[in-house]
Amino acid sequence: MSKEQDQVFFRNFSLVVGAIAVMMVVFFIVAQFAGNDDEADAKMRAAQVAELTKPVGKVTAVGDEVVEEAPPATPPAGDASGGHPGQAVYDGLCVNCHGIPAMAAMIPQTGDAAAWETRIEKGIDTLYENAINGFTGDMGMMPGKGGNPNLSDDEVKAAVDYMVSQLESGDTAAADTGAASGDVGKTVYDSLCVNCHGVAALAAMIPQTGDAAVWASRIEKGTDTLYTNAINGFTGDLGMMPGKGGNPDLSDDEVKAAVDYMIKQVQ
Repeated sequence: MSKEQDQVFFRNFSLVVGAIAVMMVVFFIVAQFAGNDDEADAKMRAAQVAELTKPVGKVTAVGDEVVEEAPPATPPAGDASGGHPGQAVYDGLCVNCHGIPAMAAMIPQTGDAAAWETRIEKGIDTLYENAINGFTGDMGMMPGKGGNPNLSDDEVKAAVDYMVSQLESGDTAAADTGAASGDVGKTVYDSLCVNCHGVAALAAMIPQTGDAAVWASRIEKGTDTLYTNAINGFTGDLGMMPGKGGNPDLSDDEVKAAVDYMIKQVQ
């Protein structure tokens, strides 16, 4: 065999050996990936088998029982402090309209006996129905459940009961005391007029009781003019006042008495 033939043989032999080595490396890498996949599949199958074959319970020897403490009972809403069951709903929702004195001309305020009198006369069932389903009147509308549909009917009824109870235990007694003393004007003022004429934040639009400088020009027009404006309503540069403060059930004499009371506060 010549030298040239030997070189060709060794070259071809080296190529074959190199190809075999490369193939072995490729096979090794493929085997590693396949082995990892098989291992992951095996772990997953083992977990599935363990879940399917786990015991549904266990036997506890007498005396080894574990006693779990029951969670503390949650008091009913509104009763946490021993108050009225409807107060929580009222404080969380109803107060936003029925507890804003500045809105007394449009919305009956809690504790305002005069404003609630005609409504209560219609019966508690009517109050419940209006509160649950909503109500549209001359001065505006109230959405069903105060705009919170997540409240139950019983929760709404409890809130209505709470508002009615404030008339029976609070302002009604105060009104009776004022009437007994003969100061009808103060009684009307305290139950209605104060909601606008006794709110300092509204002083820029509404003359506040006791503010002599603001009342001076009005008093100069005469008491009869004040009576007329209070009874029939008045529209000025800064806004309007509804007739009888928004409570048509007041008599003219009661409105005049309230005006007299307010005048006394600046004299």
